[in-house]
Amino acid sequence: MKATNTAGYEAPIGLTADPVVFTLLDGRLCVLLARRLEEPQRGMFSLPGGFVGASEAPSETAERKLREKTGVGSVHLEQLRTYADPARDPRGWLPTIAYMALVRPETLPEETPAEREASWHPVDRLPELALDHATIVDDGIWRLHARVGDKVWFVRKALALLPEPFTLRQAQQLYEALRGEVVDAANFRRDMRGTGLLEDTGSQRSEGPGRPGRLYRRV
Repeated sequence: MKATNTAGYEAPIGLTADPVVFTLLDGRLCVLLARRLEEPQRGMFSLPGGFVGASEAPSETAERKLREKTGVGSVHLEQLRTYADPARDPRGWLPTIAYMALVRPETLPEETPAEREASWHPVDRLPELALDHATIVDDGIWRLHARVGDKVWFVRKALALLPEPFTLRQAQQLYEALRGEVVDAANFRRDMRGTGLLEDTGSQRSEGPGRPGRLYRRV
């Protein structure tokens, strides 16, 4: 399929939007996928996106398709990047705008569209994905690692994955899982307190041998 613009040059045949939704499940970084019920590559797992409607912004499409294909409601999406390689989709020149989100695993409802098989998949054990969605997921992982490195972003967005109150040890375990690297505990605790975004509850919790950990909440 081909399209041309008013000047007669080849143009995209449409525009799609794809949400890349991450979570942490059993200590592993996972991404939300759903099966395609349409061609091309029907039956393959893919990101739960679709065509942008004539009266909606791409970000609205990403939210709508996420809800329709997985049952996940409104989430905070930030734009990842645009993918416009003319060869990325066998239907024709069809760019997509990808958006990234980080949510709790229970955001995915127990009852989802059965035929879609919407489910969490560890990023280190992904099935074969449709189109160029493996590349988009890889880019999302890279962006997530970078975003988590910003301690203010980590506290404001990523720490929402932990139930409050939490210990700094729990926060560090979350940080390392999302960042993909081990960090020095003393430096991490200093940086967390330095954000000014954590409140000491005055309570403590035992986490095994050693001193109990102080409990914090986000402010």
